[in-house]
Amino acid sequence: MLVAMTSSPPRVLVVLGGQDFFAEREIAAAAAAWRGLGAEITEVSAGSASVLADLMNAASPDLFGGAPTVILRDFQLLDETAGARVCDMIESSGTGWIVAHAGGRGSTKVRTRLTSLGTVVKAEPLRGRAVADFVVTEFRRHRKTADQATVALLVDAVGADPRGLASAVAQLCSDVTSDHIGRDEAALYYSGHVEIKGYEIADAVAARDVATAIERLRFALHEGGTRAGLMTVTALTVTFQRLAAAKTARGGSAGAADVANALKIPEWMARSAVNQARRWSSGEIARAIDRLAELSVLMKGGYDAASALSDPQKAYLLERSVLEITADVSISGAAASME
Repeated sequence: MLVAMTSSPPRVLVVLGGQDFFAEREIAAAAAAWRGLGAEITEVSAGSASVLADLMNAASPDLFGGAPTVILRDFQLLDETAGARVCDMIESSGTGWIVAHAGGRGSTKVRTRLTSLGTVVKAEPLRGRAVADFVVTEFRRHRKTADQATVALLVDAVGADPRGLASAVAQLCSDVTSDHIGRDEAALYYSGHVEIKGYEIADAVAARDVATAIERLRFALHEGGTRAGLMTVTALTVTFQRLAAAKTARGGSAGAADVANALKIPEWMARSAVNQARRWSSGEIARAIDRLAELSVLMKGGYDAASALSDPQKAYLLERSVLEITADVSISGAAASME
């Protein structure tokens, strides 16, 4: 969980973790807070050959008694001796410090000491339910709200990349004037994004709505060509993996919690999978997953050069596969559908 920077920054802030977007956001917020207090900011890289001298100069007050603040990046590059000396410097000075440690390297002993010197915020990749929680938080940053369907649309399209999610939310909030953003508005804005189309197609297939699934697929292929086809196969595969997990889950909220824990997804997303799974038998889901596995190979070029398909053949194969999976008819192998 990230800690929101207040107007009075801690004297020592340690940004711990290798997720660049979160690290840069925390560093920027802390630096802005220090500038607001009149501090002069100096950046130093721990990868510099003269890092200790650079830090001593950066941490020294100027001739007019101005209070400096030092941003030290890549602390993990320091060896144990240099890291200990930097910790001594941080501890003994009255300077403000913003220290970025990407983790994974460096002395564990020195890292423990560093984190004991001030406030620690973590910059780690988003996983599981934290992805959707982050999207909700981003809407709040822009003084907007969004329903769960909107959040699901963005997560399915962008994935767990916080930079992409933050950008998508910011653009939506800029373009949509209402305080609340619904799924239809989000889908309208992303109408040209083939990633979105893939999950819209998968939603229609999961709902066993043949007409809508084919209509969306044809439109996506017209807009995005082969890339849209690959994204559709990916989206369908993810969807049927969720349905497979949901099919074996217990009923009610306990079942949704089981699916959420197993797949590392938000519980509300798991509830949707549980509801969709009721439309499918276990055999139908298994046949669909087998079909998608073979379809993925053929869409990516086939098993060898002789089995490679042209773009029109791929489009035909994908449309026929979506039709047959949704209706569970004539599923006898993807390759057979090209005969």
